[in-house]
Amino acid sequence: MTKRRILPVWLLLLPVSLLHGAQNPFPDSLRDLARLKQDSNPARLEALQKMLQERGIPYELQTFESGASPHGRTQGTNLIVSFGNGPREITLGAHYDALELPGGRMVDGMIDNGAATIILVRVAEALKGRDLRHRVRIVFFDMEEIGLVGSRAYVASRKSEIVAAIILDIAGYGDALGYGFGKAKETARIRKALLMACAEQLLTCVDSPNYPASDDRSFQNANIPVVSLGFSPRLAAMQAWLLLNGGESSGMEKGLVPQVFTIIHSPEDNIGRIDPAALDLEYTLVLDTLLKLDAARE
Repeated sequence: MTKRRILPVWLLLLPVSLLHGAQNPFPDSLRDLARLKQDSNPARLEALQKMLQERGIPYELQTFESGASPHGRTQGTNLIVSFGNGPREITLGAHYDALELPGGRMVDGMIDNGAATIILVRVAEALKGRDLRHRVRIVFFDMEEIGLVGSRAYVASRKSEIVAAIILDIAGYGDALGYGFGKAKETARIRKALLMACAEQLLTCVDSPNYPASDDRSFQNANIPVVSLGFSPRLAAMQAWLLLNGGESSGMEKGLVPQVFTIIHSPEDNIGRIDPAALDLEYTLVLDTLLKLDAARE
């Protein structure tokens, strides 16, 4: 009779970074992330393009019109990287734009959403030459911060092709995942892929029925199955769940807000907040979820 290897309970409670080791297979992640600190979102896009060019990853640009941003931009640009030749598309997306402030200033936008941008660059590297069942498009959205404009434009252009979407917003900070599914009926395949990836990494993953809006809403509104992913420290993930879903019976101290919510959209959202080990863990989870979803039967 084969003996099963059972992990002791105390091991399951350790931070995931300790379970996997502190080594980061992408030692240049912070350097690349620092390149996204720019004075404007068009400059941020240029830095992203250079990263992909250096890695030999081809891409296309999608421009769209918009109401004026705080910096007066009325045209935005999505960047799209395509892999595979399947007739139906899985979209993996994250917004690269940072919050524009009046007077021409910007936040650094490292947690929200530079870290997710770098993770998607790493996923693009991993997909080069890989045999896929679907066409996988990695999309870096613009103008999320002024109303999800880029993702709306993208969905409008490809709605009939997309079978599922994974959106990453808030990353590089913490070892727990908060996630929310859209309202489309056919979310079982995404749910299974994500939960299998979480289990294999021994990662704390918290499902939130009332999940904060991001570019996932553009897919939800088109009735496309979608999951939105965001990372934070484990305590903050639990606090966020109670804040968003617990109502008056949450037990939360009145006025308490998880720290990650106070960091984003502020000068505190800087590269000093980013943990390279977290980038490693999050990259692994996102890539594994994507590949499991691609391999699943429709």
